[in-house]
Amino acid sequence: MLRSVFVRTPLNEAVFADPVRTEAMARRTMAGRNGELADFAGAAVFLAGPDAAQVTGQTVFADGGFSVT
Repeated sequence: MLRSVFVRTPLNEAVFADPVRTEAMARRTMAGRNGELADFAGAAVFLAGPDAAQVTGQTVFADGGFSVT
């Protein structure tokens, strides 16, 4: 089963226009909210930088806790 956190992007603004659906998707995460593009910047900068030199073959979940619910 494929499950993913719901992230607000310009392509899905119409979906976010439905507050009932938006709230239902937010409740599926440990963080209690849907993702924003800025939520992923820290992980991307870390993985692209020298501090991640020894990080290999890992799966990094930046999903607000969705993967554990």
